[in-house]
Amino acid sequence: MERKLYFVIGTLWTVVVLAACLLSSETIAKAPRFDIPYKDKLAHFTFYFVFSVIWFKYYVKSNPNTSRIKLSIRIFTIASLMGGIVEVLQYYFTASRSAEWADELANCLGSLFGVLLCLTLFRRKK
Repeated sequence: MERKLYFVIGTLWTVVVLAACLLSSETIAKAPRFDIPYKDKLAHFTFYFVFSVIWFKYYVKSNPNTSRIKLSIRIFTIASLMGGIVEVLQYYFTASRSAEWADELANCLGSLFGVLLCLTLFRRKK
């Protein structure tokens, strides 16, 4: 049951990330304005940090004997590719979004920190 819950949460989070990155900025409800430097990069970092943690937890629940290192590499690779594809889609197919390599860097760093946290917190029981 817990495994299915992580799958549903992971799928919903992935849809939210994709929607937030690809929908027109007029479509998305405006959040209160805070004067935080690089808040866009912080949002990208957070999106992919949470993405990586949720999917790591799901895959550990699905297969407890899986190598945590291989799983981390797999999740990081998927998150990085997804972030890169989103940036390319923003560049070619959206009018109100712009593609930035700094966004992809924030995506990768968020995912990296997410899997590193998971490697620390969710060690295999001996």
